[in-house]
Amino acid sequence: MECARRDVRPWLRGHGSRKWAIAWMFCAGIVSGTAVAQSNLPPPPPKSKVYYAIDGSALSEGNRANPRTVQRMVDSLICNLAQKPTVAQAWAKYVTPSDVVGIKVSASGQATSGTHPEVVDAIARGLIESGVPARNIIVWDRNIEDLLAAGFRKDNPLYILQGIDPQNGYDQDAQVSAPVLGKLIWGDSQFGKREGSRISDRLSNGDQLSSRSFFAKVLSKSVTKVINVPSMTDSFMTGINGGVVNMTVFNLDNWRRFGQASMDGGSYLSEVYADELVKDKVALTMMDALVIQYAGGPMPNPNFAVNNFTIFASTDVIAIDATAVRLIDELRKGSKLPSIKPACAWIESGAQLGLGQFSETRTELLRVGVEALR
Repeated sequence: MECARRDVRPWLRGHGSRKWAIAWMFCAGIVSGTAVAQSNLPPPPPKSKVYYAIDGSALSEGNRANPRTVQRMVDSLICNLAQKPTVAQAWAKYVTPSDVVGIKVSASGQATSGTHPEVVDAIARGLIESGVPARNIIVWDRNIEDLLAAGFRKDNPLYILQGIDPQNGYDQDAQVSAPVLGKLIWGDSQFGKREGSRISDRLSNGDQLSSRSFFAKVLSKSVTKVINVPSMTDSFMTGINGGVVNMTVFNLDNWRRFGQASMDGGSYLSEVYADELVKDKVALTMMDALVIQYAGGPMPNPNFAVNNFTIFASTDVIAIDATAVRLIDELRKGSKLPSIKPACAWIESGAQLGLGQFSETRTELLRVGVEALR
């Protein structure tokens, strides 16, 4: 077209050379080719969705959770997460009546900052409503003493409560290898099979005898699906005591090896989570943030615990953990405490392994209404 020729000629006229025209066309071709190449790139994955419910009445006097409010929060979260109109249909998206469903809680914060029993009760009621019998629901954590201190009861009719037997509770056929972290220490299931005293081994720092870590039998043999229910707590070992840590550190016999953020075990956590025994069984993560403990964790420390009245839910464990890091760091900043991000390198490693998305720009936080659905 004539108008197109007029656009080009003034630019060419000042350069007086056919070579400039060729160079211009060559560059235009590169730009055009780049545009075509970019158009052929696959689109970025959709943003991860992290749903949250918040209600100021979720905690009553004495910081006890309000069962009715918590039930509404959990019901609303699961219906929005599953995009289903009823609680039964929502849970049925993730489990079947034939599943043995494990609810992995975090009780190390006990009654101060551990997973609230009321949150677990609400989940169990929803599972039962979807057709899972109570006898097929197992609530567990490492220490039964912590579970009881957090308020869980052995006689709860909604589920079976259990800890992990330190001697017989680990599956010798379900192991993950960590060659860099090869010290056999107290807490390893094979430790007690050695000659000598546990105390003397602890004091002498032990020998480099094993690089094997064994998963808990409850995870490898008992349950077919898991609802991961950590609490939003910091950890001096791993930065946060979130979804990835809840399913790895507290399900391995030699957890101390993986729970030291200054060692290679920190970045190794996501690799452990990527094991099919973990990743393929976890249906979703529902993080209890009714209370946030932002320092002194994972043990209870009421001086650094604040009421937050919130529960989060997502099928992306990396996105929910990254959200927890940002919230905890905001609280730490207000108290002039250092960031926990350096101890959370495993979150970015998890994103690289395809476990989820850690970037705030790739995470969509969605607040849900809290209304009665029953």
